Amino acid sequence: MRTNNNRRDKRDLHDSAIELFDKAGNLIIVGKLVDFSMSGASFRAEQTLALGGQIRARLRLLEEGTLDISARVVWSREEPGTNLYGIKFDSIETVYPTGELKRPFT
Repeated sequence: MRTNNNRRDKRDLHDSAIELFDKAGNLIIVGKLVDFSMSGASFRAEQTLALGGQIRARLRLLEEGTLDISARVVWSREEPGTNLYGIKFDSIETVYPTGELKRPFT
């Protein structure tokens, strides 16, 4: 059995947004990212998601850039006023690499 200390990939704490989209590409949920690794993430959202459900999402991370992901919900936990979810990535696509959109101040 895996524990937090022997995960496949190192998880880093994050305090950024995760945006979830429907199949037509419309934004449907904005959640708060809790942690991230190259194989999955956890986040909080007020909305209810189905366990095992597929999601499409976008993450904006300082070190990794902007990522479009396809994932499935592998666990969930209700907490006061919110839901906590764990997702496992099926695919990750870098939309904007780190630093690509940075411009010098003028």
